[in-house]
Amino acid sequence: MFRWFKALHYPNTSKRDLRIDWLRGFALFVMIVDHVVSDSSWFYSITGRAHFYISAAEGFYFISGLTLGILATNQGLQKSLVYVVQRTWVLYRTTVLICLGFVLANYVGLEVWYDDWDKSQNLLEFVAGAITLYNDYNGSGILALYVFFMLLTPLALLFIFQGRTWGVLLASLMTYTFSQIYPQIVETPISTLFFEGAWQILFFVGLVIGFHRQTLSRFWAQRPFARDVLGGLILVLAALFVFVRVKGLWPGLDALVVGSQPQQQLIWPRLLLVALYLQAFYILITWFWRPIHKATGWLLVPLGSASLWTFTWHLLIMLPLYNLLDYAAVTSNIWAGTAFHMLALLTIWSSIVLYRRWRNKALHAA
Repeated sequence: MFRWFKALHYPNTSKRDLRIDWLRGFALFVMIVDHVVSDSSWFYSITGRAHFYISAAEGFYFISGLTLGILATNQGLQKSLVYVVQRTWVLYRTTVLICLGFVLANYVGLEVWYDDWDKSQNLLEFVAGAITLYNDYNGSGILALYVFFMLLTPLALLFIFQGRTWGVLLASLMTYTFSQIYPQIVETPISTLFFEGAWQILFFVGLVIGFHRQTLSRFWAQRPFARDVLGGLILVLAALFVFVRVKGLWPGLDALVVGSQPQQQLIWPRLLLVALYLQAFYILITWFWRPIHKATGWLLVPLGSASLWTFTWHLLIMLPLYNLLDYAAVTSNIWAGTAFHMLALLTIWSSIVLYRRWRNKALHAA
């Protein structure tokens, strides 16, 4: 009876789970559209323009932790620690270069995403702050927080490999709780857009789920009816919240679940909705993988599988867009705004595809 429906499911045939690449690609797609600012664009009806219950940032941090946990399961402790150190260095280097590169660009008169850099600052002092991750500029703070999480990851992996996953979850939950009650006691000397004490829970819960993913998969595989019923309820509840918000049936809902600073506080009602939508997206692409992948996989999977490249390029693409034409005037038209969002997306996608083709040719030639 449901054979046709099961034929739409994710096939589980490849070693690399393309669903995770798709999810991370979708998060980065949302980030690109919301960050490459336009007065109007049809894409905003998909992304919510950072005013929905969940934004790209939550997905970015959670999936980063999830991917690392899956990798740790396959590699073992020693190789995982080596990888974490190497990855942390790459992230740190990219963070500093983004910060200082855009400061220099703005200093010489180019328009960037953020407000103009304050030229009254002591440049040498700012550079020192950028190197220590105390200062951020033009989106570098998003990666700076990621670097901070990665610095704590070796300790978390040691606990997990020793069978003390509960310790990681307890520490993460306590830190989140303190961030909501006494935020000043969990502050770090990293200047970012986010409260580190709250947002770390996304990364480290993702790390734990990724590490124990096979165990969780076996658990639900033994309970297919409960799994499918729960999955259906999650999708219905997620759709219900969308309907309520679009129709304006609960005017005070945003203030209740999002708070006054949605990109910073991550209050507990919002955290619950983030968990709801992360699960809903995963269930949706698992159940309807074939049509979704056929329609969007060509774009989102490459973006997600080259996440750091995509993130860096989505900042770089703003320089020509903002400076080679009167961007604000052109994108006030919804069709022009949509076209420029598409231009940014396709430029980043093309850079990934072309680079990989060049790399493959170089490897075969060698």
